[in-house]
Amino acid sequence: MTVTQTPDQTETDSAAPPQAHDRSTADIARLFDVAGREEEAIRQLDGCMARLHEVQQAKAALKTLSAGELRAALEFRRAALGGEPA
Repeated sequence: MTVTQTPDQTETDSAAPPQAHDRSTADIARLFDVAGREEEAIRQLDGCMARLHEVQQAKAALKTLSAGELRAALEFRRAALGGEPA
């Protein structure tokens, strides 16, 4: 429960969302800030989806490798990461 003291009244807010007349100017300004970030959020989501598709394509390609190809690729990665040869 939130109690808001204003110069002319005291408001009590329970679990219900605040009505438009219950919001302060700062709350409304914050809502504008959040709403204004929609395009940025969409761009980020688009980038995430592109990376996810790339990951899924790579995983699908890895599933098609033969045992020999997989061993050679793992050995190559181990060497590139500075590991000891098997």
